[in-house]
Amino acid sequence: MKTRILTTTATALLLLTNLSYAGGDIAPQEPQMAIPEVMDEPVVSDNYFYAGLGYSYMNMNNDTLDTDTTGDAVTLLAGYKFHQYLGVEGRYSMSVSDLDVNGVDRSWDMSNVALYLKPQYSFDKVTAYGLLGYGEVTLDNGTSYSEAGFQWGLGASFAATDNIDVFVDYTRLYDDSGFDTFTANNDIVFDSVNVGVNYRF
Repeated sequence: MKTRILTTTATALLLLTNLSYAGGDIAPQEPQMAIPEVMDEPVVSDNYFYAGLGYSYMNMNNDTLDTDTTGDAVTLLAGYKFHQYLGVEGRYSMSVSDLDVNGVDRSWDMSNVALYLKPQYSFDKVTAYGLLGYGEVTLDNGTSYSEAGFQWGLGASFAATDNIDVFVDYTRLYDDSGFDTFTANNDIVFDSVNVGVNYRF
């Protein structure tokens, strides 16, 4: 009889001990909602085509004779960004008014056509870029004179909207002695300053 009482007492104490470790609360618990794992957002492709329109101030400087031939031009461009840091861009620029030759208006024309590799790096909405490529620049005063070769440039663009960028850059179109047969052994620099807008597709 004593053994049964001791066994019953020990069992009761064991149950109370377990309940005390469990907080003594044996009320049913509300089921917990399982929180689904958050999936990583899909990576948005940074590749896109774009086209643009700009204004260019073109300048041909004859350092030997100290003459400047300048003109206002329109620039058409199209490109494709195929990598986070690289793109390719084609440009065509053509003067839209008479050229100024040391203060005298001439019914001459300037133009340039080029294809560039475009290294670039973005800082939030601003992108700094370079232009490295090959092009042909032309001066036409009734006779067409052209030189083709390496061209380079530096610039920056600002993302005005999700699809529209505003850009400004400088391009060196030619830098050598002589320009076709128009000048003989004179130091010639042909360059342009450009500003415009691009639309991303």
